[in-house]
Amino acid sequence: MSKPAQGRLFYRVFLPLSIAANVGLGLAVLVQLRPEGWLGSLEVVTGAFCFAVVGWLAGSAWSKSYWGGAMARQVMAWRQIADTIFAWMEEVPLPAEALHRLKTSLDEAMRSSSSRST
Repeated sequence: MSKPAQGRLFYRVFLPLSIAANVGLGLAVLVQLRPEGWLGSLEVVTGAFCFAVVGWLAGSAWSKSYWGGAMARQVMAWRQIADTIFAWMEEVPLPAEALHRLKTSLDEAMRSSSSRST
């Protein structure tokens, strides 16, 4: 399994299942609470910890989604900038071969960066 496929599997399957499991465990612990003494305090801490893990996992999913979108917008902006530069450079008398090599290397860089971010 490729690295991008593993990342998608983690964020689409494992993360939601982990969040659901931790919410369930937290609710199960807190619903059955009859705190008496230090053992009851440990039960409260265990339930609170389950909800803290849920918050951390949900924050992780939100962060991945937010920063993935931000990176996609950045790539789109830089692609537009590069297209504008190439349009301008086409009007400047440059050897066509040099311009083509530059465009090819930029396209390869964009492909490799987009495959890493997915």
